[in-house]
Amino acid sequence: MLRKAISLFLFGMFLLGLANASALKDLPEKDPVLEGAPAKLSALVLNKHPRLLFGPEDLSRLRRNYNSDALKPFREQLVSYLPSCKAPAETKFLTDATDGQRQGLWRIPTVAYHYLMTGDPASLEATISFLKFLEKLEHWETGGEVDSGMSSANIMAGAALAYDWVYDKLDPAFRETMRRKLVLMARAQYYEGHLLKAPTTNKYWQHDPANNHRWHRDAGLALAVLASYECNPEEDWLLTKTRDELQFIADNLPADGSSHEGPTYIIFGSLHLTLAVTASDRCFGTTLLQAPYFKTTAPLWAQSLTPGLKQYFYYGDSNGTPGEGYTNFIPKLTALNKQADVQSAFDAASRNSSNPVVAWAALQFIDTEAAAGGDYHRLPKAAFSPDIGLALMRDGWELANTGFMFRCGPLGGYKLNSYRAEHKNGHINVAHDDPDANSFVIYSQGELLAETDRYSSQKRSANHNTILINGIGQMAKGRGEGDVYEAPSADGSDMSKMAVTTAWKDTGKIVVVEGEAAGSYPANRKTKPGRPALERFRREAVWVEGDYILILDDIKAPQEVEITWLVQGAKLDRTETAGGFRLSKGTASCDFQVVSSPAFTGSIGDSPADDHGKPLGWKQLNAVVKSNTAQFAGVYDPWQRGGLKLKQTAGAGSIKVEVTGNEFHDTWTWSPVSGFAPSTLRGEREGKGVLVEVGAKDVPPKP
Repeated sequence: MLRKAISLFLFGMFLLGLANASALKDLPEKDPVLEGAPAKLSALVLNKHPRLLFGPEDLSRLRRNYNSDALKPFREQLVSYLPSCKAPAETKFLTDATDGQRQGLWRIPTVAYHYLMTGDPASLEATISFLKFLEKLEHWETGGEVDSGMSSANIMAGAALAYDWVYDKLDPAFRETMRRKLVLMARAQYYEGHLLKAPTTNKYWQHDPANNHRWHRDAGLALAVLASYECNPEEDWLLTKTRDELQFIADNLPADGSSHEGPTYIIFGSLHLTLAVTASDRCFGTTLLQAPYFKTTAPLWAQSLTPGLKQYFYYGDSNGTPGEGYTNFIPKLTALNKQADVQSAFDAASRNSSNPVVAWAALQFIDTEAAAGGDYHRLPKAAFSPDIGLALMRDGWELANTGFMFRCGPLGGYKLNSYRAEHKNGHINVAHDDPDANSFVIYSQGELLAETDRYSSQKRSANHNTILINGIGQMAKGRGEGDVYEAPSADGSDMSKMAVTTAWKDTGKIVVVEGEAAGSYPANRKTKPGRPALERFRREAVWVEGDYILILDDIKAPQEVEITWLVQGAKLDRTETAGGFRLSKGTASCDFQVVSSPAFTGSIGDSPADDHGKPLGWKQLNAVVKSNTAQFAGVYDPWQRGGLKLKQTAGAGSIKVEVTGNEFHDTWTWSPVSGFAPSTLRGEREGKGVLVEVGAKDVPPKP
């Protein structure tokens, strides 16, 4: 699924159909005079190969790992892929970025690493043939981004790794020719791409540091520059610019390890980024891997897995399943940060997949000693990522356990919006974000029951479990909805207040998270009927482990509007309870009851949620209220306790909700407020006393 998603996206983004340009002919004969001291390679790697990801001193350890029982599954994957790892008969990758990854990131490193680990002469011959094939080509990518696109970046990465790994086996004359080719292609990447010299007008990745397409290019650039550098002064400018580029990326990554574009995008660029910064730390002596992002992204990846570790809590443009090859950067980070329990989650998820294409990365990154003793069952059961307002919770890690996701954050996340503000509120890439503030997902009994979309071709809030106002969903100012890709505010206005998580409290059995998303509903007069700017959309989600999930909403508009409250899943039916419904998929189910003030009119229809334009077939509840204010309460029974009843009473400034089960009677008093301060919430259980209290001190961690 991941490879299909990558292929479809890249087809749309990169086959621009533009006339080929002569990028290499347009390069300046010499680089500019360097201002300041040049970057220097560490004495530990000078005149040594391999140098990029490991050194000669590491080979005996890597070969032991390669032949160990622990890494047998990855070794078998690599060997199974070897027959296809030879120089291609055609240059499809010149205009096909997926084939660029296939040849550059998958096949070349596979056969080169196999030689390095086994000494197999056939693999050495295939590796050298690959390099000779590439050296003869004038371009490594044509089209709109000549030698500076995704395809050439991946070809450059694979060629640099192979050059580094078989350096001492190359004929000296060819070795120098290949070295110069790497320098030439790195210069083309930097001038045409990073310095915006390419003729394409689709400069979608150069504007911000968080774009994973930039990370692909940085991997190719860094690996080629660092593999080929031999202390020639004329190459010092490019070496220094490469060091500075990688430092820039590391300095501007979110501290919580998140990707605002979704879990698929955490992995689609992080393997490339990990390769680049690993090479930087080894060759420059930098400490980029100590940036907070690299300490937190692997734990967040683990938390984004549903119980059973077979799928994700999806958000943004994401689909596919865990364990596919692009996750093979995870072991590098878990070993570095001594995260054996996260590595255990990686090991378990990897058993769900046999994708061999980047098994070479797992074989060198997995540290069997560092991973010893890990157990993902010890990972926290609740986690919050402040940069994107992502709350994740579960009652365990097995397939039969229950999980919940809540989202309330701005398009792009806070770190990227902060970067935008520092750079005159220019363009940032939020193409793969979803308009899903104050949305939620429920997983139970091995299935996602309260569902969301996947890689949507029509970005709209109607694809999510949130609300619409006059039939219109969330959007940045000056934008519409339903486009293939999201865009930042058209007037350059601040987006950081579009959606804010206002409260977070984890007591173990009870977890409370609250969001304010009125800023995601600006005034809209482009559609009929239009809508006024929403004044409040405060949503409180309460996880009472083993008993129920409670969702409370307080919505205010300056005039009467039509408020549509949404819940969707694979199958949705009414039950005999007033306001009662059942979400189901296969044998899994979750009953829920929803009440509102004023009373809603409910209908079940087809959800517009899609994956690459294909309807997902979900069913959707539209609970509609026409008023300037509304309060909704919904109680969900993913643990199948049965007998849940819900009663809501709206008073002056507060909302009282009673939840009755077969063995308990709970009363929740909620006083929602305007702005971004936490509301007050008090939950009591009859005969047991206070369950939880939430107030001014329960602000979420800062991004």
